[in-house]
Amino acid sequence: MIKGVNRQIIEVTETGNEYFERAFLVVRPSFADTVQGRLHDEARRFLRNAQGYSGLKINRARNLKNMIIRGCSYGAAGALIGALLMSLVR
Repeated sequence: MIKGVNRQIIEVTETGNEYFERAFLVVRPSFADTVQGRLHDEARRFLRNAQGYSGLKINRARNLKNMIIRGCSYGAAGALIGALLMSLVR
């Protein structure tokens, strides 16, 4: 059961994208009283400028880079601690 849902949704059927046939955009409550033509123009502009999943690829590359840097850092710190411990034991 859904209670208290009062949202304005714009459905765009011509996305201009070969992968997606429709897009549903939820209008912010502060802009719900905006003229419908303006909302539809903004929806079309948003979809035209949308880059699809390119953000996911960037995030994957960034995450991989961060994991490699962290792994090397932790490995270097471990080697340094090990070398210090070995010098103390001798």
